[in-house]
Amino acid sequence: MEFWGVEVKPGQTVKCEPGDEGYLHLSQASLGEIKKDKGTENVPVFVKFNDQKLVLGTLSTENCAQIQYDIVFEKEFELSHGSKNTSVFFVGYKSIHENYAYPF
Repeated sequence: MEFWGVEVKPGQTVKCEPGDEGYLHLSQASLGEIKKDKGTENVPVFVKFNDQKLVLGTLSTENCAQIQYDIVFEKEFELSHGSKNTSVFFVGYKSIHENYAYPF
């Protein structure tokens, strides 16, 4: 098992690849620091998988600054969000298929 994390900046999309021999477990999405003069906003969090863009949830500075997940990917996917003011940080971990033969 290996820790995994990525920052998705405003207006960007990040492609994530679990690798040929494993899975990527998405565990949490969190809002980055928001400057006080920017106010509050609701931030939809998206995943694009197999040409479908889905909403994973909505983050909010006042009500829900982080969301817990237990989602497992074995193929490439993309993460994005709807904030214009802050980054969203995604964390989780990578694990190896049970039937994967180690190269040593």
